[in-house]
Amino acid sequence: MSSLMSRRKVPEDDDPPDIPDGDSFRYALKQFQKLVEKTVTQKREERLGLYIKDAEEMDYDTFYAAVQKLFGPDVKTQDVKTFYRKISNNPDGRTEWCEIFGYYILEGDALAAQLDEENMVFLVSRKQRITKAGVKRRDVIKCIVKVPQLDFIVTASQKGTLTVFSSQMRILTTTSIQDSSWITGCDYLNQLKRVVAVTERTIIVWDYKSQGSPMDNCFIIKPMEHCVLCVCAIHRPSELLMKDDILMGDDGGYVNMLTMTSDDFGLKQSKSKKKTQLMVLDSKKFQKLKRKLHDDWVVKVKYISALNCFGSCSLDSVHSLVLDDLKRLEDNIPIRDFSVPRGVNAFTYCGKANIIVTGGDDKILRLWHPNINTKPVGKLMGHLFSITEIVTNEKDQHIISLSAAKIFRVWDIQTLSLLQVFHDSLGGPREAQIFAMIFDHNHGTLVTGSSVIDIYPLTRMIQDTKQVPQTHERNINVLVYNKAFHQVLTICSESIVKVWELESGQAIYQIEDAHGPNVELTCAAIDKNGFHLATGACDGTVRTWDFGSGQVLKVLPLSKESKDNEHWLMQMVYLKASGSRHVILALEYSGMIKIVQSNEGDVYLSITWDLPEAVSLALQGNLLMSLKLTPNARKANGFFPDVQLLPENVPVQSDTENLPPLAEVKCFDVLKIEGYNLLATASANGSIIMWDFESATARHIFRTGHGIQGDGAELLGINMLLFLHRSAFYLRQLSQASTYSSEAQSDLSPTQEVEASSSISVRKEGAKNEPPAAATPSGQETKLADSPTLGSRGISFHLPGAGYEQAEFHRHIPILASAHEDGCICLWTITGDLLKEILPFTKHPPIPLTALCTDVSAKMLFAANKEGHVIRWNIGSFLEDPLDTNKHVKQQVCWRAHSSKIVNLFYDDERNIVVTASVDSSVRLWHSSNGHYCGYFGQRRPFELSDSTDAILPCDVNELPFTIKDDSKYMEKKQKFEYPLVLDKERWKTLTRCSLTLKKPGPMEIEQDFKFFRALSSPKIHKYPLESFKSANKDAGIVFGSIPIYRIISPTRQKTTLEDGDSIDSIIKRSRSVYNTPSRLTDRRDAKSSQTSVPVPSSIPSASRPRMKIKRL
Repeated sequence: MSSLMSRRKVPEDDDPPDIPDGDSFRYALKQFQKLVEKTVTQKREERLGLYIKDAEEMDYDTFYAAVQKLFGPDVKTQDVKTFYRKISNNPDGRTEWCEIFGYYILEGDALAAQLDEENMVFLVSRKQRITKAGVKRRDVIKCIVKVPQLDFIVTASQKGTLTVFSSQMRILTTTSIQDSSWITGCDYLNQLKRVVAVTERTIIVWDYKSQGSPMDNCFIIKPMEHCVLCVCAIHRPSELLMKDDILMGDDGGYVNMLTMTSDDFGLKQSKSKKKTQLMVLDSKKFQKLKRKLHDDWVVKVKYISALNCFGSCSLDSVHSLVLDDLKRLEDNIPIRDFSVPRGVNAFTYCGKANIIVTGGDDKILRLWHPNINTKPVGKLMGHLFSITEIVTNEKDQHIISLSAAKIFRVWDIQTLSLLQVFHDSLGGPREAQIFAMIFDHNHGTLVTGSSVIDIYPLTRMIQDTKQVPQTHERNINVLVYNKAFHQVLTICSESIVKVWELESGQAIYQIEDAHGPNVELTCAAIDKNGFHLATGACDGTVRTWDFGSGQVLKVLPLSKESKDNEHWLMQMVYLKASGSRHVILALEYSGMIKIVQSNEGDVYLSITWDLPEAVSLALQGNLLMSLKLTPNARKANGFFPDVQLLPENVPVQSDTENLPPLAEVKCFDVLKIEGYNLLATASANGSIIMWDFESATARHIFRTGHGIQGDGAELLGINMLLFLHRSAFYLRQLSQASTYSSEAQSDLSPTQEVEASSSISVRKEGAKNEPPAAATPSGQETKLADSPTLGSRGISFHLPGAGYEQAEFHRHIPILASAHEDGCICLWTITGDLLKEILPFTKHPPIPLTALCTDVSAKMLFAANKEGHVIRWNIGSFLEDPLDTNKHVKQQVCWRAHSSKIVNLFYDDERNIVVTASVDSSVRLWHSSNGHYCGYFGQRRPFELSDSTDAILPCDVNELPFTIKDDSKYMEKKQKFEYPLVLDKERWKTLTRCSLTLKKPGPMEIEQDFKFFRALSSPKIHKYPLESFKSANKDAGIVFGSIPIYRIISPTRQKTTLEDGDSIDSIIKRSRSVYNTPSRLTDRRDAKSSQTSVPVPSSIPSASRPRMKIKRL
């Protein structure tokens, strides 16, 4: 393998270290090798916990003193510190003696990593060239201006072509100015909304929005005293006047300021007259200021809004750069100038670093503080030709410089190091020089102009579209976040454990075959302090680890009676970890929940507690079961006592092998806070058992209107449970804030608020008045004296206190969220009442949900599904008072994070990012506010965790994130279907020709669900079609997944007999007015339809009988 010796950059003024030579140097190397071996041995023993401190302990100070004694004081302190840190963090790593002097040996892979495209700043291979840049033959682009507020680019060619490009680099409009002089610069006027360009003797103002020839939309301002070489518009967004000021530099060393208003361009000639020449304005009529600031040509002039001053540069070696206020153009006060040998060709300002960067013919980039003009704060050397252009990337703190040889160099401002060098290799003889260069902050691209326009994209903008993100080589099984140390733990199906830094994405360490060869790790948990890790495997074994060092602490041995997949661990929670005591709650594939525990002095972990099966008893009608709680018989765990169920109905089945289908527990969640000791378990058939160890009850919770058993029971399965509650610290802050605004929060009194939400309340029995069950004497049992009965709704519980205290108690009760297979999220109270049923709004049919998470204050709820989507809701207002019907859960954003199932996700409050892990072998980071992609663990480039407006997508995702407006109707699962067949009574009237002569049917004679094509629109999507329906019933559902079917009832035949209240005269008048009116349409209808006479009473004379004919229905 090839290797390369690279040396760190040593400042020019530093002398190389005085390294001894000959035999003395060889002796020093041997002593140094012994010193390193002693230090490495000590670090290994410290990791294993076998080291005993003594007088010969090798700490950093001792190591540094020994190195100085061997090689002298000229060895750099930073090099010694780096070497000592390397052997401390990785005692088994390879070290070389030359590293102590600042030299490093790079292996072939490391060198290839530096040359890899992924580590480049600009991806040159993906350069985009715009050949149709709106320039003529033998013409070049002289100036490029980016207008960020309108997101377009203005270019000016040397021979007079002005062009406006869109953000996609499409030509929006262009014009050609017939002028004998060449254009030297251009800019955009924010107030007048026009483009200004300068030639050697004139100023051109172009109204790019107007249609027509340049004769109609261009003005020429002339003459000018000197040859104008550059121009810049002064951006003053605070001013509302329709005027703009421009700065110009000329060949006489003057800086000119010209003021233009809308009145100056309002005297255009009538368009009816044909113009033969451009509209020319006299420059003497404009307000103008000028002052001689340089002794040579002014090649660049800029206005820096952040500093509220202007800058101009020249080839003058004395007054190379001038940086001062605009008022200096009016007076003769001395200006602040910077002197650079051989002058300055280009300069720029970086706002974040607050520095001015200059470059010129001396090939050196100098960094200046704006207020210090005596000496630069830094220098960057490396260019071999004159520097012609300089731009900055504010976001990444980069400087991009261009030399006359078309060589680009990218520098890091913070470290003053060179990041990348590239050149324009495709340029021909005509493109020998690049005249203009800008950096587009909106799109992260470098734009250059010659005879063509070249666009260089940032590597981070498109590198994720080239390479598939891969964190592990196999599917991800586990994703756990260590909040205490901001580190991420991932485990793949090959049982490789990796620990990553969240901030940088750097891998800290990895463990292979953590539970032995060919044993797959399936779950893991980290204690709240972050010092201990527990892992579970498919064979039921459990191991605890020291999270910092990755060393095994204790092991739960393999069960001798285990069957295939019987003890497969699916989920675990670290309840307690202190010293040598560990308490872990684990769930097996068989549905058994048990506690794995070890106390001080125990060599191995052991199973000390298990939870009885309750789903089969609940399905037999035991919706509320009392618990008999007794002290732990095996070992006290400090969380849950031994439990025995006391069902009301006699159980028919007690053997776990004869459970109903899909009744095994698949997930659980624990809530152990002041006043609550809850354990919620969920089965694949949608059953939830809420174990309340404070009130000694077990409650069966399920969605009403859904069958628990049946062929479609798997659609109701629950994949995850999550308790939503506010932390004690957040509640204290909320109570302090409410004292200042309690009078303005609600118009209802506290008593009214409780009454309005009295349908659901909480009863805490024995929580305060009775001693806890675990504290009872040995041999005695604790049982509920009076177990409350459960109704379908409105369970009565006693609240502590009354009035405002009751309302506050309602607001702070825990809420249980369940993620279902049918794509819904249900929010429950701990008493089993369904508060909300939320259906995520995506661009796809309902997809099974797989994971849930919240932030620390429980203001946001995140969910992930089997197709890789992540959805975010705002639940802050809802949790303030869950029983208030006016509080809603609002969906905010949804994005596609992976192309396959997401196994887990978490949210980091400090950085406002979401981390997702999928079976596609990748763990990815996202901005939670907009769903923008940050990167993945395992990439070589560092993370960009700051908020970004760039919508970057991985290569396997092609859907952009979309946000939901606050007033959207897709917030909750309350969809109002529009059925295609709805009765339209007005249209029904027009089809009955005798409706005016006969009595209208009463409201009871017409079925209100009668349908008549008011709107022909299918219902909203349902992923699973229902198997039965009832005609003319909206609630029955749909058939074949989309089109509803209804039974149309024929209308009753209209009677033609006279009613008692009608007289003969009224009938005659109505019949004449309606049917005897001459009409071609009625004659045509009468001729084509079969006619029949209407019988009339015999008392009417035959001469006066009207001829009434109607169409037979």
